Amino acid sequence: MYYSSFGLVFIIMMLYIAVGVIITYFLLIVALSDNGKVRSKFHITRVVLIILIGTLTLFWGPDLIEKIDWHLRKDTRKEIVYKVMSGELTPNMVDSNSGCKLDSWKFPPISNGGNIISIDKTPDNKYKIEFYINNGFLDHYSAFVYTNDPKEIKELDERTLSPLNMDTNKKLEENWYRVSY
Repeated sequence: MYYSSFGLVFIIMMLYIAVGVIITYFLLIVALSDNGKVRSKFHITRVVLIILIGTLTLFWGPDLIEKIDWHLRKDTRKEIVYKVMSGELTPNMVDSNSGCKLDSWKFPPISNGGNIISIDKTPDNKYKIEFYINNGFLDHYSAFVYTNDPKEIKELDERTLSPLNMDTNKKLEENWYRVSY
């Protein structure tokens, strides 16, 4: 679901929750009774532990997946940045001046929402490249951002240090940020 659009995520989540409730119901019936007799505490503890872990992952699951995605695919993103800066990758979408569809990285997509990155280049050859985490449904989006533009770096540093945005905006490493607009 991490690689899906908002509408699809909503439908999948509803199905996921429904299946989870049904499975939980049957697990509890099996765990709590054995032909009318209550099973051992070990079985009950195991079922409660499974339910607890499942509930916790519902709350911190997307953040954990985002962190894993960043760390495991950081080198791939750096390779793409290198290709952009060397001129191998340029904006290639008809309806966007900055959109670049990445056909080489099909699954899992390196940028969510169609495997499209945003490339902004200044006249003095400074770049801002966005890899979408969530390309938003109506009016927001979040992204892993690379920039070597000093003005952009200053703005992003201020954004990450703001007490209002510290949870959603982070400096990941030099020239790399996780931002939410």
